[in-house]
Amino acid sequence: MDQRLLKRLFAPQPQIPFRDRHVQPYTYGYWLVQPPLIGIPYKYYYTRFEIAGWENVPTDKPVLFAISHRNAFMDSLAFVNTKGTQVWQLARGDAFNKPLMAKLFYFFHMLPLWRERDGVDTKATNQPTFEACADLLMNNAMVGIYPEGNCVNEDHIRPLKKGICRIAFLTGERSDFTADVHIIPVGVMYTGAEKFKQWQLIHFGKPIMLKDYYALYQTNAAQAINVLKDDIEVAMKQTASHVQHGPYHHDIVDLSHFYARRSVLEKGEQYTPYRKFLAEKEIVPRLEACNTENHDTLKQLVHDFHVYRNKLKQHNFRENTFDTSRHHPFTLTMMVLYFMLMLPFAAFGAAINFLPYMIPHWFAQRKIKQRIFISSAQYVIGLIVFPVYYLILFVIVWSILNSVLSGLIFLIAFPITGSIAFYYRRDLKKWLSARRFRKLPAAERELLITMRDGIYSKLQSL
Repeated sequence: MDQRLLKRLFAPQPQIPFRDRHVQPYTYGYWLVQPPLIGIPYKYYYTRFEIAGWENVPTDKPVLFAISHRNAFMDSLAFVNTKGTQVWQLARGDAFNKPLMAKLFYFFHMLPLWRERDGVDTKATNQPTFEACADLLMNNAMVGIYPEGNCVNEDHIRPLKKGICRIAFLTGERSDFTADVHIIPVGVMYTGAEKFKQWQLIHFGKPIMLKDYYALYQTNAAQAINVLKDDIEVAMKQTASHVQHGPYHHDIVDLSHFYARRSVLEKGEQYTPYRKFLAEKEIVPRLEACNTENHDTLKQLVHDFHVYRNKLKQHNFRENTFDTSRHHPFTLTMMVLYFMLMLPFAAFGAAINFLPYMIPHWFAQRKIKQRIFISSAQYVIGLIVFPVYYLILFVIVWSILNSVLSGLIFLIAFPITGSIAFYYRRDLKKWLSARRFRKLPAAERELLITMRDGIYSKLQSL
């Protein structure tokens, strides 16, 4: 946990009234449940979780986060998993209708925000929430808002709602325009939002200083709100992946992913979520400019890329199939030894973890109608299924071997071998892919390499 935040946790906490309760910027209970419920399992759910730009976040100032919203509940958990932060986040008001769920949400630092579709007077109903957020900010708390208003898994920042600006300026008013509110744009991005063991990047941008808008707000409040909203939207587009909507939206997204991986690796750098993001931000404006200024060039590039991808699908190849390190005879030989040595552990891990791994997947695929909630459902169900399942196996092993120590050893082995099984399967698929590539006729291999190099060269020349 960030040491600056830890000091604040143990400082006296103000009691902020909200409806029929009081809320605090930081609570011990929330701090205690962070590691077992999020800190540990969240890192297990993603293969890579990277934080960039945390130095832009002050811990001794009021902080209002403007967060991109692409993966439902997982976006909120990303914050909980960041430096041990305790961020009060706004959630759908209708989720608070059940008393038990409301208590749970309040415990996890969530406040209700109603939408017009909920059939309420949003201005009047949301006012207590806005006031509570302002009071929290007055006490140098952190408040997170999803100003796009809805959750869509796409590489695009949608037009923002004005709620975040109203909360910010309400804080200014209540402090006689002395509150030094830092509005931090945040991009939360995924390589596969609906899938297990993918990458996640949470990117904190440069702060927007609310005090720079106080003078305009005092003379023309409506204009100040609109200017601030537009500035936040621009900043969010810089901190998150953003491609303009249009006929070639998905093609530009796919081409940016293709370019980013090769660009990073050819520089001799490690391919990380943040470096991937930076490379995509480099190529997307060029592709969009090409679409505007030389549409035929982009059209031909997209056509070539589609032909190339169809070729990959035909052979069941991915971009990592072309990594030269995978085709070195020494690597291929050592991988055989690796598969032989790790097979017993991988087989044990796969057999033991198959049921708890598949139950969340089966449930989410069959019961969750909106795909945007699949990952969240899988995570929450897995958070229940895995511990219960492991505990049952622990009791069985303990009973059979009549040894608590043996049971504990197996209990530790269950998740470890489960991870081994996952990575074993992934590595085996990559190795088989490299083997298939080497066995292709020379002409077919050269054709794929030529197509791939040609597309990359065109992207470089834009």
